Amino acid sequence: MNKSKPYAPSPRIERLRARVLDPRRRPVGSRWLREFHYLESWMAHESAALPARNAEALAHVVEHMPAVVHKDDLLAGEHGFCHFDTPLNFWPGPHLEGCRQAIETARLSAARRRRVIEWLAREPFEWQRLTAVEDAPPEYVLAHQRGVIEVWGTDLNHSVRGYEKVLRLGFSGLREEAQGAIEALDVSEPTAPHRRANLSGWLRLCDAAMVLGRRHAEQARRLAARARDRDLKRRMSGLARVCERVPAEPARTFREAVQALWFAHMMTCWEDGVNANSIGRIDQFLWPYLEADLAAGRTSWDEAGEVLAALWVKLYQPYDVQQMMVGGVRPDGSDAVNPLSFMVLDVTEGMGFVRCLSARLNRGTPRPFVARCVDLVARGGGIPFFFNDDTLVPALTSRGIAAQDARDYAAIGCVEITIPGRASPHAVSHWINLAKCLELALNDGCDLTDGAQVGPRAGSLARFKSVDDVLRAYTAQLEHFARWAVYGSNRAELAHRDQFRLPYLSLLTDDCVARGLDIIEGGARYNYHSSAAMGIPNVADSLAALELAVFMQKRLSGGEMLEALRGNFAGREDLRLHLRNRLPKYGNDEKLPDSYAARIARQYCELLGRFSTPSGGTFFCHLFTFTLMLRHGERTGASPDGRLAGEPLAYSVSPVQGRDREGLTAVLNSLSRLPHNLAAASSSAILEADPKLLAGAAREAFVDLIVTAIRNGVGQMQWNVVDAETLRAAQNDPDRYRNLCVRVSGFSQQFCLLDRALQDHIIARTKHARR
Repeated sequence: MNKSKPYAPSPRIERLRARVLDPRRRPVGSRWLREFHYLESWMAHESAALPARNAEALAHVVEHMPAVVHKDDLLAGEHGFCHFDTPLNFWPGPHLEGCRQAIETARLSAARRRRVIEWLAREPFEWQRLTAVEDAPPEYVLAHQRGVIEVWGTDLNHSVRGYEKVLRLGFSGLREEAQGAIEALDVSEPTAPHRRANLSGWLRLCDAAMVLGRRHAEQARRLAARARDRDLKRRMSGLARVCERVPAEPARTFREAVQALWFAHMMTCWEDGVNANSIGRIDQFLWPYLEADLAAGRTSWDEAGEVLAALWVKLYQPYDVQQMMVGGVRPDGSDAVNPLSFMVLDVTEGMGFVRCLSARLNRGTPRPFVARCVDLVARGGGIPFFFNDDTLVPALTSRGIAAQDARDYAAIGCVEITIPGRASPHAVSHWINLAKCLELALNDGCDLTDGAQVGPRAGSLARFKSVDDVLRAYTAQLEHFARWAVYGSNRAELAHRDQFRLPYLSLLTDDCVARGLDIIEGGARYNYHSSAAMGIPNVADSLAALELAVFMQKRLSGGEMLEALRGNFAGREDLRLHLRNRLPKYGNDEKLPDSYAARIARQYCELLGRFSTPSGGTFFCHLFTFTLMLRHGERTGASPDGRLAGEPLAYSVSPVQGRDREGLTAVLNSLSRLPHNLAAASSSAILEADPKLLAGAAREAFVDLIVTAIRNGVGQMQWNVVDAETLRAAQNDPDRYRNLCVRVSGFSQQFCLLDRALQDHIIARTKHARR
């Protein structure tokens, strides 16, 4: 696989690809088998301790989910979740009404259906609602209702597990580690009974996992025995030999390593769902196996490409945030780009569907690798997207991550950052709507739309004498709501300790086994929550507008501005258009709004870094909105930048849609002024480029643009290469443009699958036709 011979799927891979892309071929009802088996064991172990009950339930799933092998398969196994549906889960608790509704569609016998109905009637997860935390206080509820904060606080999904350990040790080796920890445990130590319960559950899970490959080997042998075609018999016999080995034992070859990785990921999905459970630095942990195979003549580049393509098929989801990364640096800081880094790009391009993929870049990244990434960007679909090692590694080390671990960071799902197999990141634990904080700061803590008291009384724009007064009032609101956002995240962490365990994630996370603690209990080496800032560009533009229009130019008084905002600019369209179109905006290389954006982002990162979590960690900061800029925009009043009440907020740290008018270089200069080196959970920016900017000879200049942005400290970039006319045509004729994919909000998606509000938001972004 090289530049002269790009990857092209074989007929076999094309058949596998067609199968997962066709909703008519999805496995009807199979998604409920996991739920049934989990619940079956859960009810059989009602008297067991929580660690044992969760481990037994997951082990039962691993032992009883069907061993699926298709005649075209190069990799065995499926987790059973439909590619076109979102499965209901029993984690962390009661989705029971949906389960009741699904019973009739599941492929369950009449006897099994009766049992499920009987179990659900007993409300098997009802006890999880009783946790050792108080009911949500009214101040916290009000902040949620008014769109100032949104708290998820999740331990669930959003992981990059230590898959390398499965490849290197196999579950037999992982079992030895857990057994060794039990034997080393001092039974007189006060917490020994609790730690032993965790470790015993992990042993049970290892035993189940060690059988997983052998069950699939048996199925492959059955296909081989029935096969009349020699090629099919040979392939199935070979697949059976691979599955006899992994995941029970350490992988020895590239083929075994990829199969072990897929089995390991299947188990992740059975424990914790598909969403945002990611693969990590695939080129780093798979390359040693491929390099050895190539040197020994055990495989070829073409054969390895087919195996990777088979993995891409297995991973396929229409909404895919099973992130994988290539590039970056090694733990010692040296360049990590290798031939497999390029193969991952080649296979992604050749498969022609969205595969969640990002690239780590830095000052030392080889230009050919950057150029190859740009080749894929030019095709559209928003992949790969880019992370800057030169900003993220220092951000992580400043928050207490050891340098060698920080250099091994990987993205979860959209843009969230973790240390694979070593951290509990509580990704996107909460958001704070900074635009709403500014709204309250201008109106003495009251909502502009109805006057309700939402935040603390800290003064009114009608009485402020300078922009410094505005900033003091804004800070008072931010500090107030930051405390409640932190409260919500910590409340969720404490509640989850009483609700469920994640034994498999714990088994693959350092130092859970050594400590005998589940990851939910703080067993990981690194424990932190990720706090996300929303509305930075809106606040920056608004502060610039206030400084100029109210306090410097004195076009109107503070009171007049406040009345215009309360009335949503009714009768003041001239003022709104002046604020919107005549004053400097972030994203245009303008010093005033850019400096405010940097100041607001720095303040946020420094403030949240002062709070603590129940596990002794702190809060890492995101400059990231996900898709919440739409919902929270609806709950945010008019703002001094000329935005009407209810309009969307800006996406993450991208300029307000349509306000960046000076070209991509200006946007990147504005982005470079933000303190990305403080955003340890990552920043996020989606940039729109007209396809002409990457056509022909112009592509090398675009490579220069990316390289320069990295050197200037831009922390993260995602690219949409599509023009607005194409998007409007796709809105009007979705069937014709069914394969058109765009970068949405940290993920790529088929444009026709987005709702109208998201489509309109993407169309409104500036499509830059010049650098």
